[in-house]
Amino acid sequence: MNNLSNVNYKLALVVGYALGISKIDFFVNEGFRTQEKQQEYYKKGVSKVDGVKIKSQHQLGRAIDIYYVGWRKDKDDNEKWRLLIDTFRTVGKQLGIKLIFGYDWGCDKPHIELARGE
Repeated sequence: MNNLSNVNYKLALVVGYALGISKIDFFVNEGFRTQEKQQEYYKKGVSKVDGVKIKSQHQLGRAIDIYYVGWRKDKDDNEKWRLLIDTFRTVGKQLGIKLIFGYDWGCDKPHIELARGE
């Protein structure tokens, strides 16, 4: 719950609902991100957004990073990722909240953000 501080209420609602119905146990690793943290990720090459000229959706409280429990020892189990992301897709549709998934980009599986207009 602490990692949902300063995150848009719609996204927090999606997480709560997903926790209730998901067959895959997961946690929110990161939600709101400070400018300093964003710049750190940018300098490490983890993010393409510098956090100053362009703000990350995390800095705006509109994005979270999730991981399924045990993801490191599973060697990044694609079936678990698919099931988890499908749960979030279902929740978004049921609640009428449009989401964007890093999973669909093929490079940022944990990232989920609110679509424009949400």
